[in-house]
Amino acid sequence: MNDDSLSDLLHYFDPVEVLQPAISPIGLAKNLGDKTQINTGGRGISLKDASIIIIGAPGDPIADRIRRHLYALGPIDELEGIVDLGNFRQGKTARDTHKGWEDVITELGRKQKIILILGGSTEQIGNQINAFTRLEHPINLMLISPDFHLAAKPKEADATYLNRVLLQEDNFLFDFTHLAYQSYYTDPATLELLDKLYFSYMRLGEIRQDIRETEPYFRNTDMLAFSMSAIRASDSPGSRLHSANGLYAEEGCQLARYAGLSDKLMCFSLLDTDSDLGSNEITPNLGAQLIWHFLQGVSQRKSDYPFAPIKSYQKYIVNLPRAGHDINFYRSPKTDRWWLEVPYPNPKYPRSVYVACTVRDYQLASNGEIPDRWLKTYQRIC
Repeated sequence: MNDDSLSDLLHYFDPVEVLQPAISPIGLAKNLGDKTQINTGGRGISLKDASIIIIGAPGDPIADRIRRHLYALGPIDELEGIVDLGNFRQGKTARDTHKGWEDVITELGRKQKIILILGGSTEQIGNQINAFTRLEHPINLMLISPDFHLAAKPKEADATYLNRVLLQEDNFLFDFTHLAYQSYYTDPATLELLDKLYFSYMRLGEIRQDIRETEPYFRNTDMLAFSMSAIRASDSPGSRLHSANGLYAEEGCQLARYAGLSDKLMCFSLLDTDSDLGSNEITPNLGAQLIWHFLQGVSQRKSDYPFAPIKSYQKYIVNLPRAGHDINFYRSPKTDRWWLEVPYPNPKYPRSVYVACTVRDYQLASNGEIPDRWLKTYQRIC
């Protein structure tokens, strides 16, 4: 495919109608829309220097409503190369739509573009996993949602998209993390299943105690699905699940920024808005601010591991007899961020997995405790 023409991709998309941006409350002279190439069907756009591709999910009008607010927000001076391809065109059948969607995501992933998806539901995560599976490299998935779409009983194994994603044997899913779940929406058997699979989860209350503990999970993530239902209803009244409790809008923006800062994360989906918003613009406005914080994070990426050789970082060796050997920690002198090393247990594979962590994990190991991040990763690769 010719990067300059984009002809092979553009036929999948309907151009964005000429936008009437939401009026900036502070009268900005320039805005983010001024720095974005938007496919309006009237002028050529180029993928050659694009680093971030924005696309609207098929059949969801929320994308244009988010755009109105997003492009009226202030510019991010350090960020270049934003291209908005428009809204994905639905096929004649659902199968055609799914196949085309996967083709586009695969192609953008192959070109190592950061993909930003506006709208849709968590059901489309399976198609996105299928698309990245074609690239044949391990995928780490994160879901931010108040509830689990995961059936713990074997007879219900095909009942939900999350079962199909987590239990499918022929995909390349390596790790899964669920953030901001609420206990009263959660079957305890679901958490037991995640424990058996050695996946991670973090309750809303734990996030509120110290939101910084979520940051390493983002550094380990390739694909993020952010459900607007994770935000409490008073801050996001137009989401799928109208819950009295949830993340505050400010906390959601902080998590979105952590996602942007992750050098590894390549796909961010903003999902689960109510299909009948009426004239309510609070949720589209918040969606735009979440995306703005994500983009700001991208502008501040530092090209840490995996884009820098971790062996060049400061190394700390902790002798931990309970683990059966030493645990190696690495600290980036550039960003002061930490990783831990998990060796493959089979000597046939003389390599390791490097997992993002916090200084607290190093302190736990120094006190003789095996960090949960190390243990779950080790158990998963056994």
